[in-house]
Amino acid sequence: MRDILGAFDVMLYRLFDLELRVPQALRSPYRGAVVILGMLLGMRGKVLLVAMIAVLIYMIGPLQGPLVFLLLTAVALVAGAGAGAVYGLLHPLARAGDFGVWLRWAVTLYVYFVATTVLLPQGPFSLEDPAFHWIATLLSILTAFGIVVTDDRGASRLSPRNFRLLQNRILLRAAPRRMWYATQRKRAPYEARRKALEREAGRRPEAWDALRLLLTNLKTDLLHVRSGLERARRSHAEGKADHLADVDAWIERINHQLEALPTESGDQGTGPAPPPAARS
Repeated sequence: MRDILGAFDVMLYRLFDLELRVPQALRSPYRGAVVILGMLLGMRGKVLLVAMIAVLIYMIGPLQGPLVFLLLTAVALVAGAGAGAVYGLLHPLARAGDFGVWLRWAVTLYVYFVATTVLLPQGPFSLEDPAFHWIATLLSILTAFGIVVTDDRGASRLSPRNFRLLQNRILLRAAPRRMWYATQRKRAPYEARRKALEREAGRRPEAWDALRLLLTNLKTDLLHVRSGLERARRSHAEGKADHLADVDAWIERINHQLEALPTESGDQGTGPAPPPAARS
């Protein structure tokens, strides 16, 4: 069960990581759209998800409940994208100190409430209702104030990215497994490249150097992965013993393959090879 929940979190983090592949102008809207999905991370997020769906099913039925949940999720994503776009446009306000940060968040939240109301015409509020604007303004002001007060990134002396990593232990637990799964996906291409270089070395001796560098770099990557899995096992009890065993077996095979390589490019025998300059 924990593996399934962990895989769900990894899927969400991959969705968050797609921001780096989005054009710069669209990153703020993309971030605003997916930020609400962060509520689903961890065990508490799964409990919240099940509770929301259960309440909707209880209120409007087993068929309509999930459909309404999907509709509300879509509305939240679209409204978040609009608010994220406004947040990006108001970036200069961040240079005005805490007041600028507060104003930026207040305007962004107000736009989010307005967009949600527009996308839900059958909802409890309407843009024509003055009470909506009073409530949205009050909530935006108070929520923005809370964000500014509780933002301790300055005191942490960490970059925003490292601060998010430190604050989110779920990501720290999922990272070693993500590294291991990503390395596993590279196994077939690595093996295909290794065999191709071995065949090529029969007619092009310099291919032995390329093969030695390929194996050494792969071993370096595996040592990093193993270190992450070992740290996770010691600190969070998250590193799986079978994952560590697989990494150790793979490293051992690479050691044997390196020992079997010729000492020099022109040598066709086997013997211990001097380690090449590998990437760090």
